[in-house]
Amino acid sequence: MNTGKFDRLVTIWTPVATALDGWHEPADEPPTGIEVDAWASIKTAPGTERFANAENAATAPLQFFFRWRANLVTPLSVISYDGQQYDVKSIEELGRRQRLRVLAVARLSTELATVRAVN
Repeated sequence: MNTGKFDRLVTIWTPVATALDGWHEPADEPPTGIEVDAWASIKTAPGTERFANAENAATAPLQFFFRWRANLVTPLSVISYDGQQYDVKSIEELGRRQRLRVLAVARLSTELATVRAVN
């Protein structure tokens, strides 16, 4: 992939481990995370539509391509692009430390807003 194709700036939010209280339960602290801006190339992936629980459910996944970088994205990361948040579903290394292909699916906008509001 030509390096000129990495023309979309995205933000990747990755949660960090939370502190445990005296009973080894997560402390009542707001979730914290690390935000990183990265240049990506984006392609649409085939979507799906299914009927579940008496309602239609559709997904519109995107493929994000990044230059390889250690710990750039994890399965718990959330990618923010063009005003929409995407949950990471899979991460694949392309070539030997050349690129990463990340498959992500759009999430409900209220979920991340709740997480960010308590930060």
